[in-house]
This record gives sequence, C-alpha cells and structure tokens, in this order.
Amino acid sequence: MEFEISGQTYQSGRLNARQQFHVARRLAPVLGGLADASAAGAESFSKFLQPIAEAISGMSDGDCDYVLDTCLSVVRRQQGPSWAPVMSSSKAMMFDDIDMSVMLQLASKVIQENLGNFFPGGSAGPLSQATATA
Repeated sequence: MEFEISGQTYQSGRLNARQQFHVARRLAPVLGGLADASAAGAESFSKFLQPIAEAISGMSDGDCDYVLDTCLSVVRRQQGPSWAPVMSSSKAMMFDDIDMSVMLQLASKVIQENLGNFFPGGSAGPLSQATATA
C-alpha cells in the first residue's frame, strides 16, 4: 500500500503470518481498549486516547520495540525513482526527519494493512477509526 505522511511517500509491505500473529498478540490489550471505547460510543480520537494510552503504558519496552521494529521493517520511502527502507538491519532509522509521530503513523499503517481483517470490525473497526481521525 502506498501512502503519504508529512509530504513523503511511503510503501508498506506484508508481514508474514508468524509476524502478524506476534504483533497481534502484543497489541491485543491495545485493541481491546479501542474496542471497549468504540462499544461505549466514542466517536472522536480524544475519546479513544485514554484507553490507548493506558494499554500502551502497560506494554513492556520489549513488546513496544517488537511491534515497532517489525512494522517498520516492511516500510520503504520513495527516494526519486526508487524506494529505500526506513529502518536499517541494525534497527536504526534511516531518515532524520522521521520523528515519533511519523514513526507511529507508519506503524499504524502497517498494522491496518496486515491485521485489519483479523480483529472484529476489520478495516472499519476501532483501530482504523482511531487512526483515521488522528
């Protein structure tokens, strides 16, 4: 999938089935919080923010790193006529202008593309609703 963030064009690739499983397993508490907020009638991103923040704060650094590293490993950025990975094999960001906000948006796009049909609601579920309004 091709998309634009902060004036840069990116491509997200596919995670293999095992990577999808492990990312979904680590994100289950976050997505559970989103589902609860959605069921309670939260319609704006600000209403989703508290359950997201609570669930993310409960994740270990290792789980957060796994999710981010796995997601960013399949993202490429357009550089002229070619595409360059946004993260090196040693897990360093390859572009200085990718800040936390862009990094989280990139990971979110990969999660939506790779796990959107796995969770209840699919691509129209709480994850896509929350990130679409971000």
